[in-house]
Amino acid sequence: MRINRITIENFQGVRAVDLELGTPVALIAGSNGAGKSSIAEAVRLAFLGAPERVGLKKEFGALVTEGAKVGAVALDLDGGTVGISLPKGTQSGEALVPQSPALPYVLAPERFAAAKPDERRTLLFALTGTNVKADEIERRLLARGCDPLLVPGIKPILRSGFAAGAEYAKQQATEAKGAWKAATGEQWGSQKAEVWAADVPPFDQAALVGERAALAGVDAKLEQNTKALGALEQKAATYAAARDQVAARQAQAAKLPALRDKLHFDQEEHGKLTARVNELEAKAGTGPRVGLVHALAECLGEAFDTLAHDHFSVTLHGKSLVALTQYEHQFGKIGAIGDAEASAALPKAIGARDMMARSVENDRRDIAAAEAAAAQLQDEGAPEVIQPADVEAARAKVTALRAERKAVDDRVQAVMNAKQAAASAAERTANATRYHGNVLAWLAISDALSPDGIPGEILAEALQPFNAKLAELAELAGWLAPAVSGDMTITWGGRPYRLLSESERWRVDAMVGAALAEISGLRMLILDRFDCLDLPGRGDALGMLDALGADGHLDTILVLGTLKAAPAAPSDAFTTFWIDNGTTEQPKLRAAA
Repeated sequence: MRINRITIENFQGVRAVDLELGTPVALIAGSNGAGKSSIAEAVRLAFLGAPERVGLKKEFGALVTEGAKVGAVALDLDGGTVGISLPKGTQSGEALVPQSPALPYVLAPERFAAAKPDERRTLLFALTGTNVKADEIERRLLARGCDPLLVPGIKPILRSGFAAGAEYAKQQATEAKGAWKAATGEQWGSQKAEVWAADVPPFDQAALVGERAALAGVDAKLEQNTKALGALEQKAATYAAARDQVAARQAQAAKLPALRDKLHFDQEEHGKLTARVNELEAKAGTGPRVGLVHALAECLGEAFDTLAHDHFSVTLHGKSLVALTQYEHQFGKIGAIGDAEASAALPKAIGARDMMARSVENDRRDIAAAEAAAAQLQDEGAPEVIQPADVEAARAKVTALRAERKAVDDRVQAVMNAKQAAASAAERTANATRYHGNVLAWLAISDALSPDGIPGEILAEALQPFNAKLAELAELAGWLAPAVSGDMTITWGGRPYRLLSESERWRVDAMVGAALAEISGLRMLILDRFDCLDLPGRGDALGMLDALGADGHLDTILVLGTLKAAPAAPSDAFTTFWIDNGTTEQPKLRAAA
């Protein structure tokens, strides 16, 4: 993929950069802080849409150069322009961005070494077009001699990857080992399982007949004694209940004299309280004035009222006046509303009378119950006496018979187990053999799906062209060849990547990035921090890039580094740019023709 022009405004350390890329390789140099790395990040941001110095889209404003409000990045490609505006982070030309998993790695080759092994493996599988579909894995499993009856069943699991398939096969092998243990009663072992056979225990049929007869005899005795115990316990319960009931009735009948005395007392008190209520009701004017006394009093009152109405002068003397005065003293004046004091005392008096009436009723009820209890004591006979010792003796007998039955039953079961073991020995041996075969079959599948099995084969197929390309690039540069092993370890001249120096890592990253750019078809590469190499190393690197650009292996290569002065272009494949204070005001430097 060719980038024809890079235009950047107000992005981090870049204020105004306009790079016209007329050659395959662009050497971008400048002093520290001039904005070189910002150019590389701007290109990555335009393609990937993911910033490197902030984590959230709302923080995009921090990417705008200090003092400016907006920024923008535009990349002119053969098919159009890809760009992004800041601070909104709005992208344009996304359809032109190639959908290749290698894109992040050619834009920043150091990401390949920083990625997880599984990520590197997945990338290489995708780029080399290695067939890792379930059908292909099934074919390879069968070619390795794996069980054709089990292999089809694992195909759906393989869609989740080799690790899932290997783990599933291990689980199935573990289950088969558990089945073998259940069949044999022993822990599975590869050598033991190969020759295991069930022991055939001896079995005595006559002993089984004798023990069963003994068990039947004990069962008969146990049944007889259990029934006897039940009847005895029932009688004991009846006796205990009757004894408690007699004691209760005796206690109730003994209360009769006191209850009768209480009834007599309560009846007298009730009479007194009733008379008191009547008296208060009469005084309060609420009681019924019925009877000869009240009738005579009313007549006497009417007579006096008539005389007074007819204006007769009457002097009240004698017995009439005394009688009327006494009546009104006792019952209140005739026709009067009532005595207030009597009215106030009346509710309490009525309550006392009614409470005493209830007490009389309760007395009568208690006397009736006590009399009934006394009558029942005379009518009912005494229950059969059962001693606790008799019940305990019967229980002990039943307990002993149960223990005897268990002992006999254990002997019967032992003989039966021997019979069953003898009958099933052949079956157990056959089952153990079958389960052992399942264990071996699943373990074979698990081993085939492990990293050293089929994945290793496929990975070797995937790594061969990639490592070959790395060797080719190393020969171009005159460097040691990097390589990626089956476990995704990266080495350079046999040394692990993690032990390399900064300049050695740069060499490896550059070759890895170039290989990915070519194999993926992206044909684009960004190499920052070119200045970490010494002068001979820079010459080697530029020679390799010159060959890649001049021979048409890559379309666009950006090389960025800190230099003391603007360099001349090494060849016609190069265009050199000098960055100063975030701008490219100086003219481009090209090598003399």
